[in-house]
Amino acid sequence: MGARRIKRQKNEAGLKRFISGRPLKLLASGLVLVAVALFVNNLFAPATLPFKTIQVYGELQWLDREELNRLVLRDLNGGFFSLDVGGLKQNLEQYAWIKAVSIRRVWPDVLQILVTEQQPVAVWNHDSIINREGELFAPVAEQFPEGLAAVNGPPGTHRALIKHFNALSQMAGELGLAITDITLNDRRAMQVTLSNGLQLLMGRVRNETESATEMLRFVRAYKATLAPQSDRIQVVDLRYTNGLAVRWKRQALLQGKKNYNHNNNKNASEAG
Repeated sequence: MGARRIKRQKNEAGLKRFISGRPLKLLASGLVLVAVALFVNNLFAPATLPFKTIQVYGELQWLDREELNRLVLRDLNGGFFSLDVGGLKQNLEQYAWIKAVSIRRVWPDVLQILVTEQQPVAVWNHDSIINREGELFAPVAEQFPEGLAAVNGPPGTHRALIKHFNALSQMAGELGLAITDITLNDRRAMQVTLSNGLQLLMGRVRNETESATEMLRFVRAYKATLAPQSDRIQVVDLRYTNGLAVRWKRQALLQGKKNYNHNNNKNASEAG
């Protein structure tokens, strides 16, 4: 009976010690959590671990590097841990001439930014530019590069037209010529202007294979007979299945005079 009472007293004493020690352990755990929270909060404060070196990479031809550096510094709003990398990337990619941005932090204070520039191919409908992937971007008019070919057509046809442009440009290059203008009208017929001023009338084409077939007829004829007379040619009509037609500059001039005289005579007759 006495042994049982002693055992119970020991258990009660142990329980009291456990209960009395628990608040101290909870308090200690709470203090540790608060310390960790303060440490983490301090790490993510903008003034903590600021970047001392900012490296901007990229092969830039059209972008002004000083302007790019200004854009980076404008949107740099944090330190090593607090910087909003996604926000900085998104802000920079809103600049028309920037195609893509990659950002990397290097411990403890280096920020590396790789910029991929747009590669312009042609001016689309006088107000935007088509890049190599057939995508549109729209810098301000003052930033349009000089010497770009003009591509014009109904809305939504720029991707198809740039494929035609690429295929035909390669073939024109065999003749030492370049395409300066390619236009698709509302009836989906295409007209191409070459760097020597010669115009090509092409039929209603659905893909670049069809336009290349028509262009091949011109390339062969140009090499065989047309090249020596190219300065006299106004238009080459390729809208034939197995041939082509040539409109000479003098012929076009005479036709213009004929139309002019006809209109004058008609006006004189009406006046009389």
